[in-house]
Amino acid sequence: MFPFHSNMLTMSHTFHLSPRVLFSIFALTLSWLAIHPVHAQQPSIDHSARHELAIERARSNLRPDEPGSANRQVAVADALLRAGKVDDSIPHYENAIEQSPDMQPYLWQYGIALFFAGRFEDGRELFEAHRRVNPNDVENAAWHFLCEAKANGIDSARKLLLPAPGDRRVPMSEILDRLPGGDTDAIEAAVEAIDHPGSKQSARFYADLYLGMIADAEDQPVAAERFMKRAAAAPLAHYMADVARVYAKHLPDSTKPEVR
Repeated sequence: MFPFHSNMLTMSHTFHLSPRVLFSIFALTLSWLAIHPVHAQQPSIDHSARHELAIERARSNLRPDEPGSANRQVAVADALLRAGKVDDSIPHYENAIEQSPDMQPYLWQYGIALFFAGRFEDGRELFEAHRRVNPNDVENAAWHFLCEAKANGIDSARKLLLPAPGDRRVPMSEILDRLPGGDTDAIEAAVEAIDHPGSKQSARFYADLYLGMIADAEDQPVAAERFMKRAAAAPLAHYMADVARVYAKHLPDSTKPEVR
């Protein structure tokens, strides 16, 4: 059986199918779909042009000697990080912090860049600082968990979990509950319970992103790559969707055996 297609209406005129036969075909199609749900393949989207334009615009606004230059440095750093140019982004974050030290606890993006650069201790410290200005963010707790796991092992990460109460975004509370260990059932159930398609797509993305991160922290490279590739394939263009794409490319490099 094949999924129902609009061309079937044209076929009915060509072959003079009766309404009863058409209804039977349609009913059989619905039954097949119920047993074999179709997951539409999203076309691969090339985000490189969008990123290059963002980098160009951010750099064109950079005025190192003018007031507000720290924010402009962050804008350049963000554009570079989202494009996967992690090593290029870090000096801009650090220039911003040098110009405006009070900014540092707010720069969770810098913590993400530090993780990708392999500076896990520095990343963990940044996320600890960020919690002081944003205490209810499960995402911050997850990135802190990841950095600590990479720096000192999964047992240490589970002992040093940051609290993040009151994050009502689905499925953030379930992700927080998963950090100490367990399975994915509660996360998947929370995503499946959403009725609104847009909200469900967003929740599915964040579930995949953080399940991929948790698997990476737990040294499960196959699961980490599976979840992260699915997050990277989401047809989204916001900050964390770009981070997921950077992460998906980062994983194969980080899991390759060392050449001796």
